[in-house]
Amino acid sequence: MIIAGFDPGLNRTGFGILQDLTPTSVLGFGVIAPRASKIFAERLSEIYAGARQVLKDYAPDVVVVEEIYFANNPQTTLKIGIVRGLLFAAALEQQIEIASFSPAEVKMAVIGKGNATKDQVGFLVARILGIKKEIPEDSADALAVSLCYLSHQKYEKKLQQRSK
Repeated sequence: MIIAGFDPGLNRTGFGILQDLTPTSVLGFGVIAPRASKIFAERLSEIYAGARQVLKDYAPDVVVVEEIYFANNPQTTLKIGIVRGLLFAAALEQQIEIASFSPAEVKMAVIGKGNATKDQVGFLVARILGIKKEIPEDSADALAVSLCYLSHQKYEKKLQQRSK
């Protein structure tokens, strides 16, 4: 199974692609970063095109998008919600399953506590996946979202086996 995780953002949308093997392998990661000087609609268009290209390049079985944390600025929350919608649309267009987890669920799955810092997430994601080079913060968050999905799937599988 190939999992594409996304950390939505208007300035930087991180992505991280994992393949569920033993051990889990990283197929790729990066950031879709439209220039801040572009108007809002152009930035959205670039994020959508970038997400579609990522999905085309990696052909994932599932797309996992981090849920919105509530920012102090309602406009920021709204804009991130629009980016999430574009990521969902890109996945639906290619008939890919969609999942979503809150930031606290992602941190809990990767680190074991829901209030971990971004630095802690980045450090542990690199450690778990054996990545030696620097991972952009948004990509580390996206890889963490993918790891959360894998953890959730393994937990669900164990529950199903126990109920038989």
